[in-house]
Amino acid sequence: MKKRAIEKNKVWIEALLGIALFVLLAYLSTFVFKRFDLTEEKRHTLTPTTIDLVKSLDDVVYIKVFLEGDFPADYQRLSQSVKEKLDEMRAYAGDKIQYEFINPSEAPDKKSREDMYGELVKKGLQYSALQIRNKDGVSEKIVFPGALISYKNREVPLQILQNQQRITDAEMINRTINNLEYQFVNALYQVQREEKQKVAFLEGHGELSAMETKDFEIELSKYYDVDRLALDGMVDALSRNVAGEGRRVNRYDAVILAKPQEKFSEQDKYIIDQFVMNGGKVLWMIDAMQMNMDSLRTTDLTMATPLSLNLDDILFNYGVRINRNLLLDRTCAPISLLTGPKGNERSELFPWYYAPILIPEGTNPIVANVDPVITEFISSIDTVETPGVRKKVILTTSESTRILKSPARVSLNIVSINPDFGNSNRPYQPVGVLLEGEFTSNFKNRLPPDFYDAKLLDFKETSPLNRMLVIADGDIAKNGVSSDGTKFRPLGFDPAMQRKMYGNRELLINSVNYLLGDASLINVRSRSVKLRKLDDEKVLQQRYYWQAINIGLPVLIIVLFGIGQWIWRRRKYSR
Repeated sequence: MKKRAIEKNKVWIEALLGIALFVLLAYLSTFVFKRFDLTEEKRHTLTPTTIDLVKSLDDVVYIKVFLEGDFPADYQRLSQSVKEKLDEMRAYAGDKIQYEFINPSEAPDKKSREDMYGELVKKGLQYSALQIRNKDGVSEKIVFPGALISYKNREVPLQILQNQQRITDAEMINRTINNLEYQFVNALYQVQREEKQKVAFLEGHGELSAMETKDFEIELSKYYDVDRLALDGMVDALSRNVAGEGRRVNRYDAVILAKPQEKFSEQDKYIIDQFVMNGGKVLWMIDAMQMNMDSLRTTDLTMATPLSLNLDDILFNYGVRINRNLLLDRTCAPISLLTGPKGNERSELFPWYYAPILIPEGTNPIVANVDPVITEFISSIDTVETPGVRKKVILTTSESTRILKSPARVSLNIVSINPDFGNSNRPYQPVGVLLEGEFTSNFKNRLPPDFYDAKLLDFKETSPLNRMLVIADGDIAKNGVSSDGTKFRPLGFDPAMQRKMYGNRELLINSVNYLLGDASLINVRSRSVKLRKLDDEKVLQQRYYWQAINIGLPVLIIVLFGIGQWIWRRRKYSR
């Protein structure tokens, strides 16, 4: 009897000690913050960039999330994921990040609801109309899957869930959840930035129109003030003279040349050159060959000829040469063509070797974790030895590439043959080169004669440490436009597959971010989250095996534990 009392007291003491230890650990944890993430790619851990950003907040950021209400399961999961991500950020920011979830449909009457909807739309949020099935049939529910971020006297909208064509709600929500950290960090960058840097698209040489670069411009405008201007030989187009100081100050931080088709004058080249010499960044997207798909609408065969832009010398001086050739690649986009007898034609997809798909690889932030990029009628680039300038190839073709020298035959009939990528194979042709360093002026010791008498030139021979990116394709920045010219498709949209498939937009935004020193933002955007899909064939073959394990194994473990407990107790009390 006494022995049993001692055993009983021992159990109570152990229990009390366990509780005391738990309370002590809980108390100590209030002084030491530590989170554990056991996933391979640390998907539940904020990046150092995000942690530094939220820790450095000097005022309260207030976030209104409009994902409250009775939603379908996928939207409930999105709402919960947003809350968890904000809690992660609050763990480092403390009270500097505050949020609330609001149901915009909670207003007591129809007019109040419509007023609320109208206000949210006016502030930049888009709504989705969900079709919800219930016992009474199908009802429609208006959802605003977005947020408003307020900081000091500024406010920016954040469209958390963006509709994508031909993608299910579940897939869209999965992608959105994986991208939540970047979306909130991006919004925090925007709302904190008091003055945006300025970026200009150059015009006047047959460049892509505003509608053809609309998607790129809209995304750029989230970070920068975006403008379009023609140089027209005006010395002050990109920079201005500082009176009495003998120097010039750039009006823009970066300029973009998107598929020029007409010759540049020496004056315009000089203006760009001096923009670079004064620290301006340039994104060159240049075609070396003149070729357009419209040429194949009336005939199956046409010729691609060299495009004379008068830019060879300035690019060569900076460190690259765009070759006058066309690249064919086995890794290419499809083209939709009509086949079959007349009157009974049907659309089929064929490999379009003139449209190489580039697989971004490497450690440079511009290409890190960017989806494949679609190009068309692209050329190769050679690097040139230039003192003080480093060259980094960031985009290449695949291991199966052919080079067509100028003039090059372009024919739709290529889809019916298998081009030889054996004996004539020239793999991994460079098509995108990053240049970094101190550039020397292309006009050193040779100012254009028309400028000899110009005042306030303030010519500069060398640049400070600077960057530029040269891509041998203008179509890389081109989004599709409707036949009436009023609508545009997302950059990277594949008309054959009817969905956005390619990473052109992300690549170009990364490029401008990098050129302008916003590489930290790229690190968050390019974060990789692996989607580990099950092998459908294995699942089908081993279905009953895994069902038996999932159902039977837990039961077996419990039974074995019970038997072991019974044996242990029998031995203990039989003594």
